Amino acid sequence: MSRALACHFCLSTLAQGAPLLERNGTAICKACVDAFSVEFTERAWAMASSLDEQLDVLLLESKRALEQSATLAERARGCGLSLADLSAMPPRTLS
Repeated sequence: MSRALACHFCLSTLAQGAPLLERNGTAICKACVDAFSVEFTERAWAMASSLDEQLDVLLLESKRALEQSATLAERARGCGLSLADLSAMPPRTLS
């Protein structure tokens, strides 16, 4: 991937430290992906006109959350930690 490649939406570059996803010469950064994901989820919920459609949205979001949890657990194990260890730690305040 070219270090000059920039996010199509916010123009962040790999050289600036933006994690970019690239395909066919076009890139998008992780921050834009996350923002679009949140916006899509909110719109999907608002557009769900029936209880069945709302249930579908909830099931999709639950599946996504479980997949993310599994990924985080795998990363924690790779660092020699367990999620139980991490959840037992007191929360840190951000400075």
